[in-house]
Amino acid sequence: MSTTAAPPPPRSAGARYFAWLYSAEKVREGVSALLAIEQEILASASSGLDHSVAHARLAWWQDECARLRAAQPVHPASLAARHAFLAVGLPAPDLASLADLAAARLAYASLAREATSEASAQDAARWTEGLFLPLAALSGAAVGIDTGAAAAQLRALGIALCTHERTPGAATRAALRTALASLPGALRPALRALLVWSTLALRPAAPTPGTALADNWIAWRAARAAARALP
Repeated sequence: MSTTAAPPPPRSAGARYFAWLYSAEKVREGVSALLAIEQEILASASSGLDHSVAHARLAWWQDECARLRAAQPVHPASLAARHAFLAVGLPAPDLASLADLAAARLAYASLAREATSEASAQDAARWTEGLFLPLAALSGAAVGIDTGAAAAQLRALGIALCTHERTPGAATRAALRTALASLPGALRPALRALLVWSTLALRPAAPTPGTALADNWIAWRAARAAARALP
């Protein structure tokens, strides 16, 4: 598989970049592929995109998610994801929930209204199913660990992470901290990339000249703690 099929996320991607950086080397291309697919799919609901173009783009990705699940993708990032999952003994991932998320956001945009709290919760669950859990499964498989036994805790962590990133506040911060603390210690070394991402999400959102250096320090400490199976 060409290393250019799914290039790493740029440093400007913030926590996603560090999630890639602290992933096991053997699955980094798979991680970058999943993140690229997330970006491509959610771009279908980006503001300013012509409505008919957005629907056509989303329909294509809905079909591509079905092709990926059937191990017959055509997009370079999807091919890279399929290869990465098969390389660690996993079936091709089901990312249909990401397309469902984009469809929901596109519907909100067409109605020119904000999502309700219930709809936002559904969106967080879709993001978790379509990206966070596949990332967790890939990270675990890289070191021979099945993350299925901790699916409930991982789902809670993914939902808390998505919710906090979308609408950060005291309550979402507390929920994310609780979800992080609930993750079994035995899984932490394997899932260090996701722990780094979640820890970075908890940092104060105040851009300063020293933010990049601070992010590196926070990410390194979170990865080190994960390697030691510390909370």
